[in-house]
Amino acid sequence: MEMALYDEDHGYYAKPENRAVGRKGDFYTSVSVGEMFGFLLAQKIAAVRESDFDVGKPFVIVEQGAHDGQLALDILAGLGEKVDPLVKYRIIDPRPATREWLRQRFMVAEMQDRVKVVASLEEAKAEQGIFLCNELLDAFAFRRLIFDGDRWRELQVGMPEKTLSWVERELPGDLQRYAIELGSEFGSGYTTEVCPVMDDWIVEAAGLFEKGLWWLIDYGYESQDYFAPHRKDGTFRCYRNHRATEDPFDHPGETDITAHVNFTQVKKAAETAGLDWDQFTDQHHFLIDAARDWLLSIEGQTPDGEIAKRLRQFQTLTHPGMMGTQFKVAELSRK
Repeated sequence: MEMALYDEDHGYYAKPENRAVGRKGDFYTSVSVGEMFGFLLAQKIAAVRESDFDVGKPFVIVEQGAHDGQLALDILAGLGEKVDPLVKYRIIDPRPATREWLRQRFMVAEMQDRVKVVASLEEAKAEQGIFLCNELLDAFAFRRLIFDGDRWRELQVGMPEKTLSWVERELPGDLQRYAIELGSEFGSGYTTEVCPVMDDWIVEAAGLFEKGLWWLIDYGYESQDYFAPHRKDGTFRCYRNHRATEDPFDHPGETDITAHVNFTQVKKAAETAGLDWDQFTDQHHFLIDAARDWLLSIEGQTPDGEIAKRLRQFQTLTHPGMMGTQFKVAELSRK
């Protein structure tokens, strides 16, 4: 999965300029709905900075999994042209070619003085700030487990007949704790995913700020739902040319591979790393709260073209039948 998604030359995410999102792409995100998502996050960032942080000190917004950088542009636009010069934006991307492409994009947008593109969480460290990621965790490389009616085994990629396919093997030591936590109350053939790299990533991300907020936005479940008996095939999915499949071996490098996030795992790892678990909610409630002042400001107005457009985007982002309940938000903090 790591190679299929992130190989610098042939991975699915290798070249953001060639990987469209939205109606023309394989996936549709809150960012691709329009600038409203970034605008609302900007309103919430401005509010919490004023209420919870020292406004006389530098404040850094850190984003990981920024794709083509559009969310950064939308957030900065939402903060306004006269944003406090103490507010800076840092984007993390480990791939040199993508970092250079992003730098060129921000230079064209005349944002090179406000946005810094760095290679690692270590380079993005600051005294205080907000970390955010939108649909990053679902793209972490995961491991697949299958229950044979008696014990858990691992599904790996192999070539038993000179073609890529799933092969089973004995459960290795690094996955034993996940098997113990899962237990054995499953039917034969029950398949699910675990994500060991999540724990290490959260420990590293928790070291970003001495004082900060972390907003993790993604689709996923808590453990009780994630490992529900009816979810016998797990949450693993592939997307290519607007079609969902379960075959990662069909055109690897041209296929998006994903699994839902286990937010119970995120909570345990975050608390172990010294962060407070402030809230776990859905995008509907999170953005409704962020939009409160904006909604009050337009109350009683006849919506003109711009306001009408933003209201349509707002409905898409928050409607329970659309993106409102599909996406979850975990808010962590260190005060």
